[in-house]
Amino acid sequence: MEKVLNQEEIDQLFRAAQKGPAAPAATAVAKNVTRFDLRQVGQISKDQVRALSLLHESFARNISSSLGAYLRVGLEVNIVSVEQLRFSEIVSRMSEVTYLCSLHVRPLDSLALLQVDLSLAFPIIDVILGGAGDAESIPARTLTEIEQQVLETVVGILARELQLCWAPVLEVEFALEQALSAAQAAVLMPPTERNLAFSFEIKILKSQGVLNITLPLLVSNTLLRKLRAQFAYYKRAGSLVHLDQLRAQMLYANFPVVLKLPPSPVLVSNLNELEVGQILLLSRPVDQAATLTVANEEMFRAFPVRCGYFRGAEVKERISISPTSHKAAT
Repeated sequence: MEKVLNQEEIDQLFRAAQKGPAAPAATAVAKNVTRFDLRQVGQISKDQVRALSLLHESFARNISSSLGAYLRVGLEVNIVSVEQLRFSEIVSRMSEVTYLCSLHVRPLDSLALLQVDLSLAFPIIDVILGGAGDAESIPARTLTEIEQQVLETVVGILARELQLCWAPVLEVEFALEQALSAAQAAVLMPPTERNLAFSFEIKILKSQGVLNITLPLLVSNTLLRKLRAQFAYYKRAGSLVHLDQLRAQMLYANFPVVLKLPPSPVLVSNLNELEVGQILLLSRPVDQAATLTVANEEMFRAFPVRCGYFRGAEVKERISISPTSHKAAT
């Protein structure tokens, strides 16, 4: 007897056919998920920071001597930090009232930013104009055009010393482009561009302040690339020097040397009858050389000889070292 479906059962079958066959349950796959900070992409490494710090420590020392000689006062300059920051972060750290100027970097045709705290600028200007460098009573204000022109000579010294500092790594020329207002400096580089920022603390007489230098992305990448290549070269050269030193030290090292005959079978009865003064015959021909070992490594074929009151070994040939023994030694 055929089963007759009602309208509701027919609709259910129709809907099931439209959906298609049920998909098999997906097998859950365990995934190892680790946190990743996209802000770390392209960030300079600790080794690069160390190399940049060492490079610009010489810049700080040279400023102390050259600028101190120009001003005829004692200067103390120390590098404070080397950072890679977005230009917008660098601008947000600047004081509202400060000295800013752009440096033209040739032949890369880029502009770097130099910033000097007014707590340094005013004493330096006062010393150049013949004063005692006491600028504590001067209120915070923007520099006049005459004061900016006076400060340009100091910027020229800083640019020259930075150029000399980079000379062993990268041949560039730094030249003063123009003094900038805060608004002009804020658009000197793209806000999201990651730039190298150097900070130096300068103490002059009773005053102290910070000198900041910001390098554009093109200059930063070129400098880092040159530093990386130079580091790799010195690393290879240092390895060669280390090997030479190791060889020189090993020439005076002591290694145990043994001259031994190949193993020879001997009857136990012969050993049992052996007494002091007797000669034990070994089943080896006279013209068969013994083995000279150095630090338990077979190195030469040699014959035992007498040299005055000493015993020695007359070397006949060198034994080639097998790859397995060489790997074990290394």
